Amino acid sequence: MAHHTSVLIIGAGQAASVLARELRSLGYTGSITLVGDETHLPYERPPLSKDVLKSTASSDSVFLQKAEFYQEQNIELLLSTTVQSLDCTTRQATLSNGQTWSFEHAVLATGGAARELALLPATQADALYLRTLDDALSLQARLQPGLRALVIGGGFMGLELASTASETGAQVTVIEANERLLARNAPALLSQWLLERFESQGITVRLGHGVRQAHFAAENEHPVQLELNDGHILSGDLAIVAAGLTANSALAHASGIAVDQMTAGIIVDRQGRTSLAGIYAAGDCTTQICPDTAARSRTESWQNANEQARQVAHAIAGLDAPVPPVSWFWTDVLGCNIQMLGQGSPDLDYQVRGVMDSQGEAITFMLLAFEGQYLRHAIAVNAGADLRALRSVMEQNVPVDPAIVLDPATKLRQYVKEAARAAHA
Repeated sequence: MAHHTSVLIIGAGQAASVLARELRSLGYTGSITLVGDETHLPYERPPLSKDVLKSTASSDSVFLQKAEFYQEQNIELLLSTTVQSLDCTTRQATLSNGQTWSFEHAVLATGGAARELALLPATQADALYLRTLDDALSLQARLQPGLRALVIGGGFMGLELASTASETGAQVTVIEANERLLARNAPALLSQWLLERFESQGITVRLGHGVRQAHFAAENEHPVQLELNDGHILSGDLAIVAAGLTANSALAHASGIAVDQMTAGIIVDRQGRTSLAGIYAAGDCTTQICPDTAARSRTESWQNANEQARQVAHAIAGLDAPVPPVSWFWTDVLGCNIQMLGQGSPDLDYQVRGVMDSQGEAITFMLLAFEGQYLRHAIAVNAGADLRALRSVMEQNVPVDPAIVLDPATKLRQYVKEAARAAHA
């Protein structure tokens, strides 16, 4: 039996659910179908490495919408199902349940998969990866006081996992091949502060050496042994791997949709259009290439998934593209909320607003990078209100006096208003 839908959304994660919701909020009346390979309703991923892992949130609390929402909005959910082939010329998709669906628009929101290390295969019972809700529940069941957890990866996910494991009472060691934490995403000032913060909380951090060999012996007291490049051997009960994400772009590639060779992301423009008319993509599976610099950007974040879904919804609905917001990212580690606003780059010079205390109980500071009078990147540690005050400075490119902004005594909200009025006078 043939089926038809106006919009076929391939994937049922953050971008997919937000896209469906946004289409309905824009007044789109065509039929919408989401196809996802998991058994769960679409859910948010950020809580998986934090509240879900600590058992402070139920698995149901991560769902983006309740089941009733999809029924009320006439959005069909096909869960535990995959799209096996996509014919972009005839506008037909073949599903794993044997159904064939025709469509007017297709959106690939296929997300990504945890990058697996050959030395630490996911088939090994004592090597765990975190990407899905089921992964989080499996890891949650293993974490307990006294467990020796070896976390491979010092990026955002690795630090979140190490933080959560430590909070559950585990003895944690972080292994990062780069010379500093968050080497690709944060300035050296923040990397050093994080190192001091982690070590002050009893977490061991091994920098500059990757894993050379891995041995698993269930009969040993500590069944995991990791040999680092410098010959040092670490023993533990569990290896938790956070080695990055790979884009799920195989379906796109097989369907003739352009995929970037460097990032493996589906190439899209600012409104999520792929190389084929009527086919869109959004979320972790996508790559944008700047037409001026050829710089590639494959952004794996909660905000990016939401924003790309919003852009695609407007394109499908035939509406003008909304103005994109300033890039924003957040994470929570060891009781500290860290937020980043704007785009960082290696050539920026960061200055500190406040005191970079790594051990106090009331930690709050900001790292700010200026180009002349213009704020280009801001990092806030337990200073979300001040970061929100600075958002309009970046959005409207308002000139400010760096010395005033960096002064902890300055009431940023009031100062930003005054600076904006002066700029528009």
